[in-house]
Amino acid sequence: MTCALRRVDEASAADLPQAIAAATEAMWWVTAVDAAMARHHPAAYGRALAGLDPAARRAVEKTFAGLRFIRTQLGHSADPGDFIQHGPAPGARGATWMWRPVPPQSPASGRARETSPYREYRTQLAGRPLAEALTRGAAFLSSTYAAASGTHRKGTAILGEAPVPPGGAPMGRSPLRQAQR
Repeated sequence: MTCALRRVDEASAADLPQAIAAATEAMWWVTAVDAAMARHHPAAYGRALAGLDPAARRAVEKTFAGLRFIRTQLGHSADPGDFIQHGPAPGARGATWMWRPVPPQSPASGRARETSPYREYRTQLAGRPLAEALTRGAAFLSSTYAAASGTHRKGTAILGEAPVPPGGAPMGRSPLRQAQR
């Protein structure tokens, strides 16, 4: 995840394909790790959310909902370039990669349940720097992972920790551990 976030920061204004690839990769990593943490460590995930002040909790939850909206759209037929643009960052000097506002889907699409994720995308992400939302999500997930990994016995298979066979070396790496490199 860390390397993917770094590539978003390094994407130059002149290289839209590089920025699209970096943003898409980082978004996939963040949403995949979020799903894995919520599924495999629900208690640690719940404690991490509960430990946030209400405004921060809403920001994290809405950020993930907005990112899932993008992921879902990309899984259908949306072009990744529809979601990012280079422009002025609010409250900052200079330009940066931003989430582009996208129009809502037509009611005829039959996706009424996607109204809330679209709303979260529009309110949490659209018009804001890519790195802001991705970093917020990654920071939450990193702290959640740290809390979850402290509650498991050595050698158990958890996200980011390879199982250690008796008398042997770890058997491979998980995606989260590779992403943190």
